[in-house]
Amino acid sequence: MELYKDLMKKTIFWREMDRSSEKLRIASEEYYKKELMPLIIEYFIQENAKKISGSCDAMVLTLGTSYEPLVLSISVLKPEKVLILYTDKSHHLLDDVIEFTKLKPSQYVATDVDAENPLQLYRKIKDVYEKWGRPRNIYVDFTGGTKSMAAGCAMAGSAIGAKLIYIAGNFLTDLRKPEPGSEKLCYIDDPYTVFGDLEREQAISLFNKMDYVSAYRIFEELEQRVPGTKEYSALKYISKAYNAWDSLDISGAADNLSKCYEIVVTEGKIDKSFVLNSHIEKLEKQLGVIRVLEKIHCSEEAAKNKSVIFDNIGYLIANLYQNAMRREKQEKYEMASLLLYRILEIVEQKRLWNYGVDTSDADFTKLCEDEKVLLEKANKIIRSVKGFNEWKQLDKKISLLAGYILLAAVGDDIIKTKKPGKEIDSINRLRNKVEARNNSIFAHGYEFISKEKYNEFKKVVEDYMNLLCSIEGIDKEELFDSCEFIKL
Repeated sequence: MELYKDLMKKTIFWREMDRSSEKLRIASEEYYKKELMPLIIEYFIQENAKKISGSCDAMVLTLGTSYEPLVLSISVLKPEKVLILYTDKSHHLLDDVIEFTKLKPSQYVATDVDAENPLQLYRKIKDVYEKWGRPRNIYVDFTGGTKSMAAGCAMAGSAIGAKLIYIAGNFLTDLRKPEPGSEKLCYIDDPYTVFGDLEREQAISLFNKMDYVSAYRIFEELEQRVPGTKEYSALKYISKAYNAWDSLDISGAADNLSKCYEIVVTEGKIDKSFVLNSHIEKLEKQLGVIRVLEKIHCSEEAAKNKSVIFDNIGYLIANLYQNAMRREKQEKYEMASLLLYRILEIVEQKRLWNYGVDTSDADFTKLCEDEKVLLEKANKIIRSVKGFNEWKQLDKKISLLAGYILLAAVGDDIIKTKKPGKEIDSINRLRNKVEARNNSIFAHGYEFISKEKYNEFKKVVEDYMNLLCSIEGIDKEELFDSCEFIKL
């Protein structure tokens, strides 16, 4: 209270001072600087310090025709580093700023800018921001300078995630200064917060188009720019998880999906409408799938014992199938065919594994005690298959078609037909569709798979895949649903 009374007393005296000559005008300026300014600073800090939360790592200010706003901002925020942007017309006021704020030479950078070139100012701020190592808690005060300077400063501030502020006050036109004691610190809402909804819609659209990388980048930026919500953190992590999962980076998918799930569980308890809370059960199931896939693809146990893989073969097939369906939606039929072809291989490998046969190093006695008998059974089928030559011996590395021929030779359920003798038709149909895939650019040929040929191949794969699930008792519906990505 005493401070305010003292300030008002000296303000009245200052306002009534004679300014009829240049000498008297300079005297009034000196009085303001020596008698009023220290009180203004002290009162401003007293009234505005409560508006500051946390420390100020760095600050950017534009110096116009008045030094006072900069002095007040720096005095209340006490930044560790300061960038002051001045023009030819305002350079002489820099000494006043330094004198009042007592900034050390190591604390501040002062650089000249073109008052009418906001892009130049924008670049200078960005350069210093990078040089400082991108300080997190940064403020930008654009009170001083021209409108172009203010625009450039606000643009840069928004781009680097700074808090935007200015010093307001009741301006005394005749004296060309704010009324002492009326100065106050004001915050500007980051325009990005307002436009964040538009960015969010764009990110969701990208996410639903399976462009998870671009969606992740926008959600990450929104997370940093829009305070007070964990929504964008959850969306960031699910985008990153799906991108990793889509690229078969199972460990990366597990890590990011876990982070997303933890946020949704925590926030969902407080707010039932929290983003992704309606998908919480699906997220939990997906985490379960991912952990099994980690066991299959990333564990030493699976590397040493293939039973770990074949005991969980449904997870492997479901993951590959849903990945193929995403490629299909993108009309990437070559890549989708590649994934479906792998499923066809897995079906054959699983059925042979059930007999104890590893397709990478086969022990044929597991299928038939006499390999010659097995060879003859296989050749009997081959003689009826178009484009195939009889085998002279059994190859320990079993290819896809060779595997199905062997399964037909031993009468396995995966190749059995309702009408005896029709197994040959199944093998021929399989060979024809596999041949089309083998001629594709992603296999051994130079052709591009048409949508029609792709759908024919897909139908063959689905027939064998569905039959395997039925024979093996795999809960196809549950697993396939769990591996299908969420739509926002």
